[in-house]
Amino acid sequence: MRGAEDAASPSVASEAFESEAARRDLVHANRLALLGRSVATIVHEALQPVASVATRGQAALRWLRRDSPDVPAAIAALEALVENALRAGAVLTEVRSMASPTAKPRQPLSILTMLRDTLQWLDQELRQNQVTVWVDAPGDDVFVLGERVPLQQVLANLVINGIEAMTGNAAATRHLSIGLSVEGSHAVIAVSDSGCGFDAAAASRLFDAFYTTKRDGMGIGLATCRRIVTDHEGSLAAERRPEGGARFVVRLPCMTARHAACCAAAR
Repeated sequence: MRGAEDAASPSVASEAFESEAARRDLVHANRLALLGRSVATIVHEALQPVASVATRGQAALRWLRRDSPDVPAAIAALEALVENALRAGAVLTEVRSMASPTAKPRQPLSILTMLRDTLQWLDQELRQNQVTVWVDAPGDDVFVLGERVPLQQVLANLVINGIEAMTGNAAATRHLSIGLSVEGSHAVIAVSDSGCGFDAAAASRLFDAFYTTKRDGMGIGLATCRRIVTDHEGSLAAERRPEGGARFVVRLPCMTARHAACCAAAR
């Protein structure tokens, strides 16, 4: 009997190896599919700091070329330039990691930090479109376990959607509000705009791949956002605001600050 078991062992081991290899291939294929669906958002996210680098550099040159150079203003512009260059590099590094066969370990992430960074990165677009942003957040930070760049893609996409939805509004009515709260064991991020909203017919299809209500849209953004949030064991829903506009609500399992600190210390 022992001889028969020993003879079968290599076969069992081979099947286990093939099963693990198939699982890794499936994970890699899913990551590549997610990367493909995210390309439009990623390109936008990377182009923002690249464009800002050029703008800040030109501003610094103008300050320095004055008859009486304004050195402090030039330094401030150059500091912003460096920050945006580093951000573009970080985005591209994360994109490369998304194409890797090995999933990147998830880490504790501060939602307030991600919100602050997203709004800072999109500051130029917000100002150009004369959008006023209101943020309603608790005094204590809220943490989730996840991959930073995909989740920031979600936040950036929802803010960009809100900006685009309000382009037909009078400038004084272009209000974007972002609320952060904790409901039970979940962090809730609600992004609301005062734009054109969506009708009842579109409500059931907003998250379908390649469905869009925009003339030049590709219908990739919201489908990708939902996939990213779902991969983080959360949910993404859309609501029609009675006063006009739309609200997108992201729910993610949250961590306590103590748990997040323990995880960070263990890394």
